[in-house]
Amino acid sequence: MIMKMDIKGVHGLVAQLGQVEPQYQTALEVAAGGRMGQLVVDDDSIAAAAIEILKQKKAGRATFLPLNKIRAPHIPDDNTLKGLKGCVDFAINLINFDDDYWDVFAYVLGATVIFERIDFARQYIGTYRMVTLDGELLEPSGAMTGGNMGRGSLHFGKAAPTESGELKELRDRLAQIDTVLFRCEDALAKATFENQSQTKQLIEARQSHRELQMKLEQVTKEIQQLEAQSSRLGGQLSQQSEEFDRAKSRLQLLESSLPQMETNLAALRNQLNALEESQTHSEWQGIQAQLRDLETQVSDRDRALRAVEQQILDLTNQRQRLEERAIEAHNRLTDLRAQQTQLLQQQTSTGEQQAELNQGIATIKASLVELDKTLGEERAKRDALDRQLREQQSQRQQFDWQRQKLVETQATRRQELSEVLEKLTAQEAELPDPMPEIPEEAVRDVAQLQHEIRSLQKRLQAMEPVNMMALEEYEKVQERLVELSDKLKTLDEERNELLLRIENFATLRVRAFREAYDVVDENFQQIFATLSDGDGRLQLEDQQDPFNGGLNLIAHPKGKQVLRLASMSGGEKSLTALSFIFALQRYRPSPFYAFDEVDMFLDGANVERLSRMIKHQATQAQFIVVSLRRPMIESPSGRSASPRPEAPTPRSWGFSSKVSRPMKLLLPPPQVNYCPLDLSWF
Repeated sequence: MIMKMDIKGVHGLVAQLGQVEPQYQTALEVAAGGRMGQLVVDDDSIAAAAIEILKQKKAGRATFLPLNKIRAPHIPDDNTLKGLKGCVDFAINLINFDDDYWDVFAYVLGATVIFERIDFARQYIGTYRMVTLDGELLEPSGAMTGGNMGRGSLHFGKAAPTESGELKELRDRLAQIDTVLFRCEDALAKATFENQSQTKQLIEARQSHRELQMKLEQVTKEIQQLEAQSSRLGGQLSQQSEEFDRAKSRLQLLESSLPQMETNLAALRNQLNALEESQTHSEWQGIQAQLRDLETQVSDRDRALRAVEQQILDLTNQRQRLEERAIEAHNRLTDLRAQQTQLLQQQTSTGEQQAELNQGIATIKASLVELDKTLGEERAKRDALDRQLREQQSQRQQFDWQRQKLVETQATRRQELSEVLEKLTAQEAELPDPMPEIPEEAVRDVAQLQHEIRSLQKRLQAMEPVNMMALEEYEKVQERLVELSDKLKTLDEERNELLLRIENFATLRVRAFREAYDVVDENFQQIFATLSDGDGRLQLEDQQDPFNGGLNLIAHPKGKQVLRLASMSGGEKSLTALSFIFALQRYRPSPFYAFDEVDMFLDGANVERLSRMIKHQATQAQFIVVSLRRPMIESPSGRSASPRPEAPTPRSWGFSSKVSRPMKLLLPPPQVNYCPLDLSWF
């Protein structure tokens, strides 16, 4: 695609920029490898623009070699190859190209050396990158690649043959199958989308159904609450009616007693007037007091009457409100019952819609199964046609070769025919006039010659017409084939490189483990013999593959049989474990070590040995020891919390601690270099 866009500054593929001689064709193509398909451009800006185009059009990946940025590796002098038996030359010296592309071909071929045969090249494995004339590749790492050579897609300075008509028909058939597959996938996508939409509608219908059910339950609860409230209001109404009747009867009693009281009041007033006229002061005062009492009673009765009237008015208003609320509750109950009926109808219709949606989903699923089946059949047909296409491609080369031979034969025959016609014309000019009689045998020879000429002309006509579009179609197919071949070759190279790296890593891993294991085993034997007067060693469960098994500590204390660590006593286990720790420290020391009562199970003699070992190892690392044993505390290598008059040695410093357990701190000399502990090998 980049080549067809005619971008200014794109020079072409590496394979198109070099010319080689036929005897070096295979060797140089193997030496160049996948880099033959890389594009050469003027500068990195053009390369960046082309990469952006590939991203936008989703047209795959490509490698670009900008002439302003490419840096060629160092190519040794030709004199270095003198004396190498079977050596032809450096690969870059066997290819013809413009001087402007020197850095490009130096990058592509590097310092690859061409040898005549593989037996000559094997003598120099590890020194050069070598390729034989038959195509065997020998890497400096020792990897060797070779075997049967297939036809590559790219060649230095060679053109590709045209494509046959049968191959074109197969490609057309493949295009038709791709169209059918696209339609099937489109139909499948539409069916899937419709299935998703109907599923969404079904989910929404179920959700609305659940909402209707919740609303129905809520309406039912409200109806029950309103009915209970109505019953309560009815009770309150009856109770208020009874109170109203009682207040009304009391009012009637008060109204009936009111005239008599007014009569008594008038009589008392008359009596008061008479007493005032008689000017009897004592009686007047008594009557005045009675009069005030009566007036007080009258005012109380008036207040009680007004209170009863107000209470009657309140009860009347309350009764009216309760009746209005009862009517409103009845109307609300009627509306809710109607709404309940409507919700039940909607629930029924929703159930019917849900059944229809389920049926539609089942139908879509059946159609999806049929589409999957059709898609599988079409893919099987496409695969069969692909296989047939590959078979036809294998036959195409033979047909092209035969066609080329026929074209050459045709050209030769035409040239012979033109020469014969010229001779015939010259001879006709030389013939006498009139023509002498020709014998019958000569006539028969001429007729046979004319018959051969006509047969040759028919053969020429049978070869026509020539399909000129086949070249363009072949170029497209060839570009696709080149791209796939480059990808395949790149993947093969990456696979070989990864396998080689894995093999190298595995070898280095085993080598590093073996080196560390041997050193630690030797240290363990020496330290265990020092601490326990016995002998011990390390043992791998799998000697051939150390990473496939574990590591055993074989210990033989003095005067005992050979035991494993799991069957030892506490003191023997402590000595064995400490021996292993000190062995690791000698191989790869840590900055400091902290020991917490490691001498708990040891007797006095073993504690003294351990203290001497710690003193010896303290020259390489710091030791912080927590101990309750007197031999460890009183050892001359350090000073503990117990008060002793001796001064600390130059290589150890003591300190006092207020904790219940004594501690000891052993420090190395200042000139010791520390390094972190690396147990990755373990």
